[in-house]
Amino acid sequence: MNKTRSLLQAGVLGLSLLATSVMAAVSADEAAKLGSTLTPMGAEKAGNADGSIGPWEPLSKTAGSVDGKGFLSDPYGSEKPLFTITAQNADQYKDKLSPGQLAMFKRYPNTYKIPVFKTHRGATVPADVFAAIKENATKTTLVEGGNGLSNFRTAVPFPIPKSGLEVIWNHITRYRGGSVSRLVTQATPQQNGSFNPVYFSDQFVFRDKMKDYDPNNPGNILFYFKQEVTAPARLAGTVLLV
Repeated sequence: MNKTRSLLQAGVLGLSLLATSVMAAVSADEAAKLGSTLTPMGAEKAGNADGSIGPWEPLSKTAGSVDGKGFLSDPYGSEKPLFTITAQNADQYKDKLSPGQLAMFKRYPNTYKIPVFKTHRGATVPADVFAAIKENATKTTLVEGGNGLSNFRTAVPFPIPKSGLEVIWNHITRYRGGSVSRLVTQATPQQNGSFNPVYFSDQFVFRDKMKDYDPNNPGNILFYFKQEVTAPARLAGTVLLV
């Protein structure tokens, strides 16, 4: 088995408390907006003026049913379309449609349709994650020229971002549950259309979900990552550890 040790940008945090901060956290007054006028993650809580985008209404733990494999069903599955866009009425909505969608209506005028449903903003995370994000708002700062974080917990260091760099860190540290297991397939099509798929098994776990995690000594780690190639045979067994 081949093993490769590497550092991925998304998996490493510069958490040195000795580094000089390049951007301060927000004030307590500004952080108080989280959960009031802003969602706990920092989005606008209210909907837009014309009502086409509604207010944030977090789903409850009982929303939707869970099947035998642990997957959650669509909590909005019983809803019907508000209206349907077709080739006959596409001009009425052309300011909301992309050039590609308009082209599809012209190419397939009898079959291409876009059913439009009510917009929902129901995404939520566990309460302890929301609490950590609110704490981050007043404590987390960028260090090392923006290449790391200081005083960061769990997810979303900058719920009220002041720069594009802070938005990038919000994406890198976004909440994805305590651990993730996924199967990935990669393929590079050749000019003649042929391709050879490569199959991967990925696993990663965030540092604060490890049994031996010490919050007083978090280290320079965001999460631990392992990727194993499972096929084709000539590559199977290759492992990447981060």
